[in-house]
Amino acid sequence: MTDQNKEKVYGPFQLLAAHSEPPPQSFLVRRRLAAAMRALSEKLIRTDASNEELAQWAQTMEDVLKQAAGHDRRDTRAANKKLFTGQANASDVFDMMDYDPMGGLANPISPELRWEKVSPEGVEAKVYLGQQYQGPPGRVHGGVLSWIMDAVLARAMHASMRIGVTGTLNIRYMASTPIESEITCRASITRTEGRKLIIEGGVYHQDVQTVHVEGIWIQPAFAAS
Repeated sequence: MTDQNKEKVYGPFQLLAAHSEPPPQSFLVRRRLAAAMRALSEKLIRTDASNEELAQWAQTMEDVLKQAAGHDRRDTRAANKKLFTGQANASDVFDMMDYDPMGGLANPISPELRWEKVSPEGVEAKVYLGQQYQGPPGRVHGGVLSWIMDAVLARAMHASMRIGVTGTLNIRYMASTPIESEITCRASITRTEGRKLIIEGGVYHQDVQTVHVEGIWIQPAFAAS
């Protein structure tokens, strides 16, 4: 990251723009680590390996855990405070966004959402969900889809330069959603009622809509005005 980029500061309505900039070098390594952990999680589920192999792999991961245990963890509350006063730098933004449990590329539990469209008119993302997200055999767990759509509807809010928190999330499961297949998630703001933002969205597998979602996001008083 250049010295010029280091001098930039961001506020809450610039979060998406800041996070779309080239990541600081340290986050490239963190993303690489998270990607390896996601791939390993997917690979090990119901792997047909011997007990000896499983024990060897477990020992290797326990050794890595011991090495990591001695390091402190950065507190993102300070970064969040800087964001809301318009003083967050790029590293602050990545500390918050890249570890998001939904779409954060430095978070190993996060499904890798690929944003195809992000605009005030709505958002669209594609995601491949593997074995670690299975509920019924061959199908994505309904709670995982709820988790994903909460994030997608929130991204529609952010794309319209607004902020808020989830008030309600109503989900209708219309058909099963297969695992190990790419799905599409869409959302847009349909109307506002005072501080309330009503946002709707859906999950699609090919041409079939499998989930419909409607949520209410509550804006803080200063943002709504």
